[in-house]
Amino acid sequence: MNANERIEAWKWVQNAISLYENAGKETLMREIADSRGRFVSDARYIFALDLNGTMVAHPMDPALTGKNLMDLRDSEGNAFIRKIVDASKTKGYGFTDYKWPRPASTDELNKTVFFERVQGIILCSGYYSSQESSLDSIINYLKSPFRAVYGGGWPYGPRQEQ
Repeated sequence: MNANERIEAWKWVQNAISLYENAGKETLMREIADSRGRFVSDARYIFALDLNGTMVAHPMDPALTGKNLMDLRDSEGNAFIRKIVDASKTKGYGFTDYKWPRPASTDELNKTVFFERVQGIILCSGYYSSQESSLDSIINYLKSPFRAVYGGGWPYGPRQEQ
């Protein structure tokens, strides 16, 4: 977990909320949809969903705008839009992790997104990481061939006979 990146994602969403509060929804949606606007910098950008999981604005892939993505899954079967929408409805904000290609690439990376609900719109911003999450690291360790060969306890416990 990269705390600085998480803080930056949160700040970007707060900046979008500020624009919403000062200039209104239409101005914010135009700004989010602009691939050269203030809410795009390298691989970081803001996107917006409604509470039904429909993409309201996306600067990197405008073809997603207007599509209901509630059941969209990443390569690991994670229904991440549903998680964002459900948490937004109950808690109002949060973080979620999923696999997603970096802009202008087909290689999937881990992506962490902060999201916050404002007046029926969910504003999202995140960052890409080639590092595994802590949970992924643990799961991969538990699945590793080394662990299977040595019975899971070695070198901290007796080696198990197969």
